[in-house]
Amino acid sequence: MMRRIFISLCLAIGSFSLLPAQNSYLVSTKATQKSSGSNADSPEHEFINTYFRNYKLCEWTPGMKFMVIPERKDMIIPTFKDASTHKEVSSGDLKYQIFEYLGYEVTDRGYIHFDFHCEGKSYYHEIKNTTLDEYCVKPKAGIPTLAFLDDVDAAKDLLEGATLYMRTTKVRVDDPNSTSGYREVSIKMNEKVKVTAIGVGTRSFPVKIVFEDSKGNSYYQPVAISKTNCGMIDDDFIMENKNKFFPNAFSFTDANIKNSDNLMARYGNRSIYLKKSVECTSVNGKNVIHPRYTHFKIQNIESDVNSPFHTLEMKHETGEIYKIKATFRPTNAANTILQADNYFGDLFGIGNLKSKYPDISNELWELISQGKVRKGMSTDECRLSLGDPIRIHKVGSEETWFYQKKSLDFTNKKLVRIQ
Repeated sequence: MMRRIFISLCLAIGSFSLLPAQNSYLVSTKATQKSSGSNADSPEHEFINTYFRNYKLCEWTPGMKFMVIPERKDMIIPTFKDASTHKEVSSGDLKYQIFEYLGYEVTDRGYIHFDFHCEGKSYYHEIKNTTLDEYCVKPKAGIPTLAFLDDVDAAKDLLEGATLYMRTTKVRVDDPNSTSGYREVSIKMNEKVKVTAIGVGTRSFPVKIVFEDSKGNSYYQPVAISKTNCGMIDDDFIMENKNKFFPNAFSFTDANIKNSDNLMARYGNRSIYLKKSVECTSVNGKNVIHPRYTHFKIQNIESDVNSPFHTLEMKHETGEIYKIKATFRPTNAANTILQADNYFGDLFGIGNLKSKYPDISNELWELISQGKVRKGMSTDECRLSLGDPIRIHKVGSEETWFYQKKSLDFTNKKLVRIQ
């Protein structure tokens, strides 16, 4: 009998249907064409630290999504076995399939199985001749073929439509006539570009960023962001791979303008939502506490004199204007407590979260903002309210989500029992 062990960490919200999601991940440059390192305190590194956690293999949590993107060598050695037959499955047959991680287990023979669910079927990746602890401490421990889709989804929310500045002079255009599928072309350093689409790249560089220059020329750059399961360590991002790490390829700041202008260029008119209940000040000076998931749009950002903080003017969904002070980068150690309350990444998520879930009523949003659930809620609604479960058990259309103090039973993605 197998002894099942699951990981218990929190993961960012998100789920999606399989076929539309798969199609939306495959993006291309608009048309084919003829023809330096970053500081650890840079806005780009802070962006990664805030929104893109690096999950080591044994820190993976149920619900994490991956796409199977086999490389040439993966066609020779299959990565997965069918859980019902225990037979190897060709990686080519699984190409572009979306795998949902369920957890890992250690068999009576001491084999490690990393379990996945895809389109009603179960698969596992098997590790032999080592213990779980020994395998997990390897710097490059991971599962071949799997591109981390949570990075792609987060990048879609945070970067699509954004203005960036080039920090590399070598990028790519899609080229179906090339054996690699692309051609490398040159671009100017500090060139201003606009992100037009984000999709899946490869296991090593899972985020494919498609962008245009001021002339409408379309390019792309595949990058690692969190480096989750990318199969590479920091020392591997050198030479031809250096510009495949996001901060080495792009910048949020124009090297020729001041910081406050850069902040407005990056955040001005962006939709944001509260990650937690926060007190803001209205235009008439009244302090108002807004609940989690309240939606705003940034109207203006003013830098405070001789201070790391900035005053944000935000338009509420009712049309009212509110202000709040926040910092956009970590302060020194003496201000750690203050930073924890006012750091922009702790206060806000980027995008209009409610627009992603148009079927959720205002009544349910109020319940969700309080961290409550009730029968009839969908899996999406429960995940928004309670976060990711410790583990998930699925059998056909039935599934049970386990939390520290409760469990939720679903039938056809609807909550039927709270225990």
